[in-house]
Amino acid sequence: MATYKQGRTGLQDGSITITVIVCTYNRCDLLPKTLDSIATQTVPEPFTWEVLVVDNNSSDQTREVVENFCVKDPARFRLVSEQQQGLSYARNAGIRNARGKILAFTDDDICVESGWLWNLTSLLHSGEWAGAGGVIVPVCSGTLPNWLPLDDFHTLGVFAGFYLGATDGPLTRPPYGGNMAYRRETFERYGGFRVDLGRTGTNLQGR
Repeated sequence: MATYKQGRTGLQDGSITITVIVCTYNRCDLLPKTLDSIATQTVPEPFTWEVLVVDNNSSDQTREVVENFCVKDPARFRLVSEQQQGLSYARNAGIRNARGKILAFTDDDICVESGWLWNLTSLLHSGEWAGAGGVIVPVCSGTLPNWLPLDDFHTLGVFAGFYLGATDGPLTRPPYGGNMAYRRETFERYGGFRVDLGRTGTNLQGR
């Protein structure tokens, strides 16, 4: 999966780690595929990485699903809970509990491709760039009507799709939460996600 970076590759040292943050709410049926796809990621030595799942007050078997991953790979997977309902609250909880200096975000219904994590984060280690984002390809069942083209920006928004072309380069608009990463210091400087915006429970609209 191609990503859009904001600069040239530049690495510092092995002390830099990456935290993948996955916020989830009542998606125990889809979450295992997401976590399986993340578990196969690799980054070059000496960089290290972890996966932090934030359970946003789920009432299904989400906790059991994540705990199974934590048991299988306790050095990689961690689980935290955020009782305050809302995606922004969950993401901010992930930021607070993350150990990495680079924070990568994806959603609980996404399967990332091989090489995703390093492609997304490799240009952020030098400190020259604050964030990066990349392609999200929506998977649509059935046939879409011809008045709903996938190459239109507003249509892509409906399907959470994100594509600015096949060539890496500066972002011309903010990335989507399913495929984005930022340096931790960006949140330390400007604050976390606004809690008056974002999905809450079964409400998928911003507020």
